[in-house]
Amino acid sequence: MEIRRENNINVRKTVEKAINNHPEFHFFVDELSANNYMPTYAGMADEKYTYDEMDDGFFDFIERKIHENGVYLRICYLTGEIVGPEALFVIEIADETLTFKTSELDDVLVVEMADYGIKITPDEIILGATIDGGCGQTPYFAEFGSSNCNETFMSLENPLNKFLITLMGEFLESI
Repeated sequence: MEIRRENNINVRKTVEKAINNHPEFHFFVDELSANNYMPTYAGMADEKYTYDEMDDGFFDFIERKIHENGVYLRICYLTGEIVGPEALFVIEIADETLTFKTSELDDVLVVEMADYGIKITPDEIILGATIDGGCGQTPYFAEFGSSNCNETFMSLENPLNKFLITLMGEFLESI
């Protein structure tokens, strides 16, 4: 199970694939600050980009941000609930909807909604999730296996996370 890997993806194709059939695609790419916060949410971004489509200007913006502090690309979004003795998650990824069930309730954190994706820097890709900064703070990126947020949520022992890591790894478009 690989959490970090060399950046050998085609960023443009991966972004296009990730936001396929999502008309509000600007919610799927965020610039990151040096400490992995997503300043766009708080209106403090150094450079905001407004656009109507995924044109060359949009990808120029992404490329600049990758070379600054990186970008976060949401690849999947999910909702979760307890149904009897199982946790049920509905996962939206590109133009697909998948379900994941587990009876390992001690190893998962069932959340109402969450998103997962990749941090893209010039050298590496890191898989993780958006974490709420708490107390009205800006959300930030946390990699799988980190002690940020709830350790069960980010744990590599979490069966949902194992599934998502594999799913997202297969989703990346190589160069």
